[in-house]
Amino acid sequence: MADQDPPSTPPEPPAAPPGPSPVPSLEGLFPRPHPSSETLFLLGVAAIVLGPFAGVPAILLGRLVLREIARSEGRYTGEARARLGFRLGWAGTQVYTLLLLYVIGAASGPVALAVLGAGVVAGLAIAIGDSVAGAPRPFAAAARASRQAPWGIYPAIAGLLGVGLAGFLTKQSADERARVEALAACQEARRSAGEALEAASFDLARSHLREARTTCVEGAALQEAARTEADVDAREREAIQQRAEEEAARKARERVEEERERAEEERRQAERERAAAVRFKDVAPAIARQVQVASARATQRRWDDAQAALSQAELALDEFRGTDVQRSERCAALLAQVVRLRPDVDAGVEQTRRRREEEERRRQELKAAAEERLQLMKEAAEERRQASLRVQCCDGTLSPSCLCGRPSYRGCCSHHGGVCGCQD
Repeated sequence: MADQDPPSTPPEPPAAPPGPSPVPSLEGLFPRPHPSSETLFLLGVAAIVLGPFAGVPAILLGRLVLREIARSEGRYTGEARARLGFRLGWAGTQVYTLLLLYVIGAASGPVALAVLGAGVVAGLAIAIGDSVAGAPRPFAAAARASRQAPWGIYPAIAGLLGVGLAGFLTKQSADERARVEALAACQEARRSAGEALEAASFDLARSHLREARTTCVEGAALQEAARTEADVDAREREAIQQRAEEEAARKARERVEEERERAEEERRQAERERAAAVRFKDVAPAIARQVQVASARATQRRWDDAQAALSQAELALDEFRGTDVQRSERCAALLAQVVRLRPDVDAGVEQTRRRREEEERRRQELKAAAEERLQLMKEAAEERRQASLRVQCCDGTLSPSCLCGRPSYRGCCSHHGGVCGCQD
């Protein structure tokens, strides 16, 4: 609220009592600035930046200072500076309040309409109070306040009207943008859901449809999304049923293929069994002869021959392992004979191998001893040959009496230049 201006003329002082005239006050002769006028001015200036934090103290202090200056009967000066600080504080508070109302109105349409309505009501109240005689007291008070402080009342009304209208328009624009964005998001979600449905991605289609339900604001779009979701459920059931049928058909084909392969394998096995029976009938006499030969050679302790015959019999019998022929009486008897002979034959072969190794070792020792004796004989013959050679003198003649095997050549080749070597 704006403070009312003090009257232009100070009130008349009361009549002086009869008697001698009082002595005039020195304060009235020498006026001074009000002590708080400078503080009030600084608060008003600060309100331009700090808003209500400095504006409200400036308004409260301004009312007090202006009242004291008006009642001081000229003792205080600085009314203009104090009034300027008061009005700056009022303006700063008003501007920040209007900005706050605009921010709130831009976020809430009812608030913006309420601010606009407050401005309209205040303007109508002032107009009615000014133009209608005998107007109600609130209207008359509003008109009187507007005449006393037009610098504060009219800007406040204009600010309420502008802030309310601007906030309402801003909110409408934001709502329209949100509606357009939601419509675009709705269309995109429905399009993505349709593509996912065509691709049989049912979970992805449901996700896009949930997004469509949160973004679509029109009833037709919501109904279309609901129909699409029902279509998703129906197609998913069809896809599940189709996959089940395909899986059942695949398993049936696999069973038929397995049965065919099993029958083919049984046929091949039967063919192998027949071929093995015919083959065994042909080779059984030869296998029996090999077993008999192995047994006879083992009796004769001809272990190598016994092992060779037994190995041939085993190799021939291995051809029939895993077949019904192996379980026949004749094949089982042959296998039993092979198994019975194998340990004795292996032991005999091992004994023969060790005996051969021992003989080979002895032969190598005898050979080494013979070579050593031969080397010693060669060395002794060489020594005897060297001992029978004559001494060769330095003049090229041979000594007639000195041999190379002598321990000392003293007196040899004394007339022929000395000893220079042995005879070549």
